[in-house]
Amino acid sequence: MASPANPDLWSDLSGFGSSDGSTDARAALLKVNAEMFVAAPARDRESIETFETLILGFLPTTDPATLLELARILAPCRDTPASVLEYLAQHSPGARDTLRQHRAHLPPALHRRRLATPEGRLGLASQPDLDATAIRQLLALRESAVEDALAANPAVAPDTALFADLLRRARRRPALAHTLLARADLPTAGQAALYLAAEGERRTAIRERVAACLAHRRVTLSFAPTEQDLADLLAAGLQGDDRRLESLLTSLFGFPTHTDWRLLEIGRHRLLALALTVLGVSRREAIRIFLNLHPALSYPLSAVRNLVQEMRDVPGPVALALIESILDVKTLSGEALA
Repeated sequence: MASPANPDLWSDLSGFGSSDGSTDARAALLKVNAEMFVAAPARDRESIETFETLILGFLPTTDPATLLELARILAPCRDTPASVLEYLAQHSPGARDTLRQHRAHLPPALHRRRLATPEGRLGLASQPDLDATAIRQLLALRESAVEDALAANPAVAPDTALFADLLRRARRRPALAHTLLARADLPTAGQAALYLAAEGERRTAIRERVAACLAHRRVTLSFAPTEQDLADLLAAGLQGDDRRLESLLTSLFGFPTHTDWRLLEIGRHRLLALALTVLGVSRREAIRIFLNLHPALSYPLSAVRNLVQEMRDVPGPVALALIESILDVKTLSGEALA
């Protein structure tokens, strides 16, 4: 802050609120005084406080266009009072965007108020300049609408732990998965993780990307279940025992015991087809499992056809990579997808 400024610098505001002043005249006078404040060669504490008091008294009667213009004038000035910036940001979305473009830091009090309400959090989640702290605070409340806004926000970069948190949540919430799948910067690993939520053509594209990644892997793993393993899988399927079937799959794949397959959950039935493909279960035996494990897998008949088609369309190595990404687990199958 520089040496003391002229205490009469904004004396022209003394008659600002007179009833005979037109709206245009008041707006013009406000802008002139804002320009004088920014252009002042020196601004001491007294002059800043004087400007703050006078301008805050008239902002409530100021039209949106003038608020936006004031933001453009005042944003570059480091001495602009925080209370003035706060008012502009709170009462004019355009002004708020202007302040951010000029990298004027919004006052912490305003930031906290936005985090305090659902409307404020939703608006904040769409802002292009979110930092990691704000993203973490928004994610902490697990609000679906806020998560969706963050998923669509490029400020949440795919190579961050916060994005990985969103990805984990999307594995359980298809609407969030659809939002993430719409991102052009979603890496192959992220697409593979959300494979079950993708539509037909997108699933094909994901499989192709996974296959391209696998071409560079140095390690592969071949599954060779015994006849008894296959018999146990079939028995569990014929008995409709999904828990037993999932336990057997976990053991055969060497996954952690807590692996959460959720095979019967709507939207996840393709995961069973992928698993049976990797283990080399014949389509004939797989169909028997589909028909008996749960009616939802076999009705209508097109449901069974779709699962069989999945087995036909997906090579074993690609199916394994997809399973690992969907379940967020790893076997000895090689390097992670890029």
